[in-house]
Amino acid sequence: MNHARPEPGASPADRPLPARLRRVIALDPAATALTFGDRSYPWAYHAETIDDLESLLAGTGARRIGIVLRNRPALLSAVIAVLATGREVVTLSPFHGDVGLAEDIAALAPQAVIADPEDWARSGVTDAARAAGAVAVQTGQERALARREVDWTPAPRPAEPSDVAVLMLTSGTTGKPKRVELTYSRLTAAYNAAGTAAALDGEPRLRPGSVILWTSLVHIAGLYFVVSTVLEGRATALLERFEVDAWAALVRAHRPKVVGLPPTAMRMVMDAEVPADVFDGVRAVLSGTAPLDPADAERFEARYGIPILTNYGATEFAGAIAGWHLKLRREWGESKRGSVGRAHPGIELRIVDRDTGAPLGPGETGILEARGDQLPAGGGAWTRTTDLASLDEDGFLYIHGRADDAINRGGFKIVPSVIEDALKEHPAVFDAAAVGLPDPRLGEVPVAAVTLRSPAGSAELAAWLRDRLARYHLPAEIKVVDELPRTPSMKISRPGVRALFDVPERTAS
Repeated sequence: MNHARPEPGASPADRPLPARLRRVIALDPAATALTFGDRSYPWAYHAETIDDLESLLAGTGARRIGIVLRNRPALLSAVIAVLATGREVVTLSPFHGDVGLAEDIAALAPQAVIADPEDWARSGVTDAARAAGAVAVQTGQERALARREVDWTPAPRPAEPSDVAVLMLTSGTTGKPKRVELTYSRLTAAYNAAGTAAALDGEPRLRPGSVILWTSLVHIAGLYFVVSTVLEGRATALLERFEVDAWAALVRAHRPKVVGLPPTAMRMVMDAEVPADVFDGVRAVLSGTAPLDPADAERFEARYGIPILTNYGATEFAGAIAGWHLKLRREWGESKRGSVGRAHPGIELRIVDRDTGAPLGPGETGILEARGDQLPAGGGAWTRTTDLASLDEDGFLYIHGRADDAINRGGFKIVPSVIEDALKEHPAVFDAAAVGLPDPRLGEVPVAAVTLRSPAGSAELAAWLRDRLARYHLPAEIKVVDELPRTPSMKISRPGVRALFDVPERTAS
C-alpha cells in the first residue's frame, strides 16, 4: 500500500490527534472513563495501557499494531493507546472464521498482535503471528495489556514511516471487504468537520454524561465514536453487542442526551415495544450506517417524540460527510423528508452523470461525488462514490441506492431499494433485501429475502408486488428467512443474501 508519510522531523505522537487524546486522558485520572457490565474504569486505565504498550514494544520499532477488535474494555483501551502514541491500528475481525483471521494476520504482517486469550487460542492465529515475527500481546483483567508467552523472539518486519492511523476493514456489504487507509490528517479533518466537541481546536475538558457504544469496533462507526468520545472527554458505556433489553437498561442508567440507532436496531426497539420513558432526557437519535426508511423514521418519532438525525458517510470517508443536526432539523425537517441532511463544513457535494461525468442540476439523480480534506483525494480532487443520489435546490442530499448494486435485467436497470421498499410496505414484512442472480438469458434477475413480523407466504408477497411494481422489477423468487445475513455493523450483507439462493441455470421472464 502507498502509505502517506508524516512531515519530516515530526514525532508521530506529537500529531494533533494523539496529543489531544493524551491531554484528555491526563485531566482527571480518577474520573470514570469507561463502564462495562457492573465495572467502571477510570481515565488512569487508559494511561496505564499507554504506558504498558510503550513498555511491551520498547526496542522493537513496532508501529503497525494488529488488534482483534471485540467490544471489550481492554481492546477498546488498546485502540486508544495505539492512536495516542501515534501508531497504526490494523483492524482484525473476530467475526472471521479461524482460517480467515489467520490469513488476515499473515497477509497484513502487523508488527504486533493484540488479542484476547480466546482469540490467541484459535487455530492458526499463533502460527500467523510467529511467521510475521510479531510481538505477541494479550489482554488482562486488571491492566489491559500483558506480554503473551510465545516460542519465538519477536522480529517485526520493518515498516516505513507513515501518517496512517487506522488500516480499516470495510463492511463488505456488496462484496469482499477491502482495506482502507485512514490517516491522522483525514481523521482530524473528520472530527473538526463534524461540529461536535470532538473538534481538536477547542480546549480539552471532561464533560458529564456517557456515550453508549455497541457498534462493533471493527466497523468505522464503532471506531470513530470510540475516539470521538475520548476527544470530547466523555465516558463510554460499552456493550459487546446490541441487545434491546441491555441497551434500554443502559439508556435508563446513563440518561444520555443523544443515542445512536441504525435502521435495524431502531426497528428492533420498536418491535420490542420499548417503553417511552426509557427515552426520558434523550433529545435526538443518530442514525447512520445504512439507509433509513422514512416510514420507519415517522413511526419512531410518532411513538417516542424524539427527532431522528440521519447522516451519510463511509469507511473510505473516515466518517460522515453529511447529516442533520437539531437546529437544521427544526428549520427544515418537515419539508425535507427522506434527506440525509446537508454537507458537513469543509465538504462539497455534487451529482454527476454516471456515464459522462457531467454535473447535474438540482433534483436530478446521478452519481454522488464529494470533495474535502477527510476524503481519500484530499481537498483538491473530487472523490466518486458508488451511490445514486440527488441534491435539491437547498443543498439537501438524498440517497437513492448504490450504483454498483443495480441489477441489469435484460437491459432494464433495477435499483434493489425499489423492490425492498415495496416489500417493507407490506404489513407482515419486518425487513427485506433484494439482489441479482445470474440468468443465462437476461443476464441477471432479481430475487428477494424477507423476515416477517406476522405470517405471510411468498405467493402473497409476490401478489403484493405485482400490484405495485413494473413487471421487470418483480423478483424471480421471494424467500422467507428467520434472519437476513448481516455484517458486524448490522448492515445487510448482499453476498450473504445471494448465498441464501441456489443459482440454477434459470431462465425468467
